[in-house]
Order: sequence, then structure tokens, then C-alpha cells
Amino acid sequence: MTSEPVTKKFTDISTLDYFQFVFQCDRCGAGLRSEKYQFSTERFDPPPQGRVRAFLWMRQHDEAYERANAEARFDFNHCPICGRRVCDNCFHVSPEAVTDICRDCERVQKKPPRRKLFQFRRPILRRLGGKRIC
Repeated sequence: MTSEPVTKKFTDISTLDYFQFVFQCDRCGAGLRSEKYQFSTERFDPPPQGRVRAFLWMRQHDEAYERANAEARFDFNHCPICGRRVCDNCFHVSPEAVTDICRDCERVQKKPPRRKLFQFRRPILRRLGGKRIC
């Protein structure tokens, strides 16, 4: 069973000889390639053919994906506000902030608060059964 990918978008560029994956930043889309994992049938003499080879390839493919996915967790930063995994260029590390966040969340937090249209609202008085309710 394969686990959920680290980033929302990833590409499998595996061939019949090796396995490799590209994980892309959730913000800018910059890709990060995993290392190549060789498909190995050297334990068998003669090398398997047909369905046995396909079964071995799928099994090693899943193992290589799990390994590449685990390694990609260290290459991408997790934003605690929006939950995205972003590259180092899209991540804002601030010495004075409590937590480090992605550039989009930083921009949202830096916006000045919107001015309320009715800052001073007069209370509305109603009469219900002779009592005033504000």
C-alpha cells in the first residue's frame, strides 16, 4: 500500500531499469527529483521474464516510491497555517515570528485590517412589552 505523496503534484519518471520521481512545490511548482533507484533482478539466475518480472518491478517500484516520498519530506517545508508543502524559496523564515510560514500566508498576515464601514453604531432601541432592549 502506497502512502499519500508529500506534495499535491508529483510525477513518476521511472523506466524499466530504474525508478525516479519528481515532487513539485505546492506554491510555485518547482520540481525536486529523487535519486535514481535501480531495478534489480540480480538475485535470480536466469533473470525472470513476463509476469514474474512485472510483479518484481511493481514491488520494487512501490518500495522506491515510499523511500523517495520519505526523503522528500525533508526537502519541503510544511506551512502550519495552510498545510501546504513548499520549497525553500517559497518559505518565509522569520527570526521574530513564533512560527515560520509560506510566502502566501505571510502576505495575508501583513495586510492591514480592513476598515469597518460602521465603526460607531448607535444601538437600536425596540419596545417589547414596555421594556427597552438594546
